[in-house]
Amino acid sequence: MKKALISLLLSGVMIVTLASCSVEVNTTATTDESSVSVTDNLILGQKTESAEKYTLYLGLNDKDTFKQKFSTEDSLKKANQICAKYAGGYTQLSANGGWTNDDGTMGHENTLVYIIYDITEDKLQGMLDELLKEFNQSSILVEKELESHIYYSGK
Repeated sequence: MKKALISLLLSGVMIVTLASCSVEVNTTATTDESSVSVTDNLILGQKTESAEKYTLYLGLNDKDTFKQKFSTEDSLKKANQICAKYAGGYTQLSANGGWTNDDGTMGHENTLVYIIYDITEDKLQGMLDELLKEFNQSSILVEKELESHIYYSGK
């Protein structure tokens, strides 16, 4: 399972990397805890906003049967409904990953990738718990980044 998650992560990182912009990151220590902050950047001459971005990787193979229980289309509808219930918005990407099983055979899994901004950790946890149960998953890979962005609306 760890090999599968690593493969899915690498696939998702490649997709997200293609769609993301370069961000200058400055690590700073605070009196409360160590944190990573995004420095003041400009994108196309416009000052950036900072936000926490979560990326979720939801594999669609059932944890007990190792096979996809629902069609990808049905899974997408169910997962979108759950995400919309907890988040104000999201970006959804579809991916698939592969890994080598212990017996040397190749395993594959369709994966739904969600990028979510502006969500509290309580709502995120509620969303993840519901996704785990609905799709009978043992885990969902979650990444958290502090990033900078703009809403570009033209010159």
